[in-house]
Order: sequence, then structure tokens, then C-alpha cells
Amino acid sequence: MKKLKEVERDVARGNALRASRIGIFAALYLVTSLVPISVFIGAPSFLALNLIITPVMAILLTPLEAFFASLFGGIISFYATPMQAMFGPYTILLPVTGATFGSLAFHKRKLGALTVSIFLVVAISAYLIKNYPFPYFVFPHALAVSLALMNTLKRMTPFTAKIIMYTYVSTMAEQGMMMILAVHLLGLPWQIFPAILPLMVYERIVGTIGSSLIIFALAKTMPKYFIEAWV
Repeated sequence: MKKLKEVERDVARGNALRASRIGIFAALYLVTSLVPISVFIGAPSFLALNLIITPVMAILLTPLEAFFASLFGGIISFYATPMQAMFGPYTILLPVTGATFGSLAFHKRKLGALTVSIFLVVAISAYLIKNYPFPYFVFPHALAVSLALMNTLKRMTPFTAKIIMYTYVSTMAEQGMMMILAVHLLGLPWQIFPAILPLMVYERIVGTIGSSLIIFALAKTMPKYFIEAWV
């Protein structure tokens, strides 16, 4: 009976911890949504600093936690900051895609790498179908596919390099969904993507470096808080 109570207490503690992680990162996504960092060419909107939180959720949370944290954060941000909802309610798919696929790639090894690679290939194909005259835009996405597939190789990767690698994969998964919606929902022509490319590279560099710094800091100062997601 005593062991049963201990098990129930551990389960309750684990559920509370997972709920707190989901709530905290959903709130962080909302707060950073208030800080614009780049314009969105093709719609009267902007991209916000929340793009650095999506990869953090991918690395520090389990795939299920990352899904719910990004979903709740995306929904709340959609209503709180409508000026950045360039795709209407479909904007919610951006953090959900980046956080969930990024978490799968980081935590689920071969299955996750295959899943995010398939998604990115679909995103690349969706772009090239309509905008093949300017194929250079998808080079960063192709690099993300290569990095994701490297996870299937049994090689020792330094911790720092691994974090940077998968924050990049996560932020490019988010951008892949943005690319699909820009081409097939907004119908942006290929002529506009040469102007978008420098901004996209800048945004993804900010997302990769910013999220990596946050992850290093949290992993060092609060390792026990995220231990479940790392095992």
C-alpha cells in the first residue's frame, strides 16, 4: 500500500511538472510575440521574437509537451497579437510545426529524423511546384534535411553542436510551414522570394543562435526541471 501511494505521488508530481513546463513555455511564446524583429513581405504583418522560443520548446520538452505548449502559445498569441497573424488562424501551425517536428527530431532519433525530413521535403516540393524559377530559396531547408538525417548515423556529436544543429532543424521546420502557406495560401509569386531570402536567413540565424543560448543557460541552471525530456 505504501509503495502504491508513492507511485501515485510520483505520477501526480510528474503530471504537475509537465503541466508547468507546458504553461511556462506557452507564456514565453506569448510574451516574445509582442517583440517584432522583422517584416513579412507579402502581407501587412511582422515576425516576432517568439521564433527563438519554438526551438527551445523542441529541445527542452518532450514531443507531446512541445505540441501542447506551442499549440496553446500559438492560439493565445493569435488573439493577443493579431498584427502578426499573416496567415490568419493558420498562423498557429507555425510554432506547432517547428516545436513538434523539432522535438521529434531531437528526442526520437531515427523516427524523428525521418518524420521531419519527410515534412521538409514536402515543403520544398510544395515551393518548387509553383516557384521553380527561383530554387535557391529552399537551400536552407535542404541543409536542414541533411542535418536531420545525420541523427540516424551512430556517431558521437558534441553537445554544443547537437543543440545548434537541432535548433536549426526546428526553426527551419517552422519556416517550411510558413513557406507552404506563403506559396499556396497567399499565392506569393516567385519574383518576391529573392527579396524574402535575406530576411529569412536573418530570421533563422536569430532563431538558431537565440534559442541555443537560452537552452545552454537553462540546461546548466535547471537541469532537473528538464531531466524527463532529456532521457
